[in-house]
Amino acid sequence: MRDEATQIGQVRRIFNQVVPVYDLLNHVLSAGQDLHWRRFTALAMRLQPGDKVLDVATGTGDLALAEADLPTRPLVVGLDLVPAMLGPAKKKIAKSGARVRLLAGDGTALPFAGETFAAVSIAFGIRNIPRRGAALAEMRRVLRPGGRVYVLEFTTPQGPWVRRIYTRYLMHLLPKVGGLISGDEESYRYLAETIREFPTPSEFRDEMKQAGLVGARSHPLTRGVAWLHVAERPLG
Repeated sequence: MRDEATQIGQVRRIFNQVVPVYDLLNHVLSAGQDLHWRRFTALAMRLQPGDKVLDVATGTGDLALAEADLPTRPLVVGLDLVPAMLGPAKKKIAKSGARVRLLAGDGTALPFAGETFAAVSIAFGIRNIPRRGAALAEMRRVLRPGGRVYVLEFTTPQGPWVRRIYTRYLMHLLPKVGGLISGDEESYRYLAETIREFPTPSEFRDEMKQAGLVGARSHPLTRGVAWLHVAERPLG
């Protein structure tokens, strides 16, 4: 088990280094499915005109842009721990004219008042936060009553044959391809390990409940390679 300071330092180092090839690696290593998963998540949010949305660990902004592109045109705030990751996001936003505001910040200490957002999302970022419970509690705090948290994340598939194939890909092919493109195989070995260590869907739903969220449910995507976990802040 890594201590918190070590993991945060490793996350900062990895994502500072891969910024130039981050989008390419996401598309190559997911066979283009990452775009579909983010679009699915944005559509599932059922946002209304005037809604404010927070996208935590926004990275280069793909999920925030998918949310801002919805017909209801919500106002989206994208936040990331690594400021360098926001550079490509700013260029995408400038090109698209989307209503997205970006800022650097810590997912376990969100710089917003309580009950600010209609929804909070995070895509492929929560497994890199050492104190997941604190991050989920912060998401709950900034949600208005009845607002929802949407967590898109990788998990080792539960089916035995898919699990076997995916584990081989994760521990052998992903680090080599990631290393070939980024020049840093060890970083992608670390990222593969974080996927293997991530809780099962039922275990993660329990973590959401422990953070004070209710109605937790999970939706498998692409045979359970990725999952969308949804829960909400109670009305009372």
